[in-house]
Amino acid sequence: MRIVHALLTVVVVLTAGSPTPPDPGVASDIEVVAEELGLPGVAFRVVSEHEVLENLEYGLDGDGAPIDERTSFVWGSVSKSVTAATVYSLAEHQALTLNGTVNSILPESDSIVPGDVTIHDLIHHTSGLPHDVTELDVWGRTERALDVVPTLHVTVADRGTFRYSSLNYLLLQAIVEKVTAEPFADVAARETGVHTAATVTPGHVPFFTFPRSIDTGIDSAGMGYGYLSGSIDELSRYASRQLSAPASNSPDTVPTGSGAAYGYGWYVETLPDGTEMRWHSGAVPGYFTHVALVPERHLAVVFATNRYGELEADKLASAARSLVLARLGVDEPRAAGFGRYETALIASTTLAVLLALCAIRILFGFRTAPGRWAPAHILMATIAGGVLYFATPMVAGAPISTLAHWAPDVTLLFWIVLAELAVIAVALAARVWINAPLLQSE
Repeated sequence: MRIVHALLTVVVVLTAGSPTPPDPGVASDIEVVAEELGLPGVAFRVVSEHEVLENLEYGLDGDGAPIDERTSFVWGSVSKSVTAATVYSLAEHQALTLNGTVNSILPESDSIVPGDVTIHDLIHHTSGLPHDVTELDVWGRTERALDVVPTLHVTVADRGTFRYSSLNYLLLQAIVEKVTAEPFADVAARETGVHTAATVTPGHVPFFTFPRSIDTGIDSAGMGYGYLSGSIDELSRYASRQLSAPASNSPDTVPTGSGAAYGYGWYVETLPDGTEMRWHSGAVPGYFTHVALVPERHLAVVFATNRYGELEADKLASAARSLVLARLGVDEPRAAGFGRYETALIASTTLAVLLALCAIRILFGFRTAPGRWAPAHILMATIAGGVLYFATPMVAGAPISTLAHWAPDVTLLFWIVLAELAVIAVALAARVWINAPLLQSE
């Protein structure tokens, strides 16, 4: 019934041309999501090309003030569609050519991408660049993307196949800065109407399931791929304009290999009823956004919250998608139960507790002579610590300092486990050394 009520509300607004108050039943599903996922603050809007059809602000910002239409959120990868629209507009003004090679405009990238990689490749993630997070999310970085490009050290695959990488959009930001000789934010504002906020309040990351405040930093070289920011007003106005904007409606897309396509900063998919939907989620530590465009229904849906941790990404994305599809009459249950975050937290906590018990037993049984397998246990603890220390960043694809932003609780448990392994190895070695004379006398 909620879905039907929501659709009737949209129909009335579109035919009568006058605003309709938010439906209390519709508002409650957003509040339920916020409560169940522990989201401190949420902003949600449904807009057409001309007006706001639904509007809800719920909860508090990082300073404890109520979320309202002026509260700023960091947009994350939703920024990519703004960058693509900016580049598209510059191409229309003949400031650059989409089929032109990157290196012909940006000689600074000669050592990064092959000479045949085009601007079109960057826009569609077909350049071969890897998603190397070690070069991204450098909070407090004030340099332009143009200054950062020569410092990049990455390994590039063959061009032509979709391979999602924010580095593509870092290079696009650098190209915009190069051809205009202006700050990227100024060009984006002129070409797309998006005015990025200068500051944002702290966001929140999960810390043992509870939201913990984090002072989300801004990366000036990363505006093109994730660090534009603004209020729900700014984001919904942008989404409304994109319903009829050329770049966001372009048929020029590439297959992603997962059933969807990608074009100009948007994933493109066809819903079961044949409706085309363009969407993108965005996240940085502490903030998450989701924008969906349905041009043939003259609807755009915008969701923003001030909580995000990488390990709970699936649940947030599923919840946002479910809220969007409900407005289109599509019932898609959101992810529930244990996810990656809960699994990682339980596994890490269990390991930390078991090692703590082992360390306590060794320390408090110090006067007991070590067993014959003590040297092997020392070696095992040492090797385990080394593997954990060096393998974790490789598996996660990010240094520990970066993981501390995205998953501070799991990172804390990582250091606790590492310390426990060190204590076990040292305590066993000390027992072997102290008891060596006794063993020799026997």
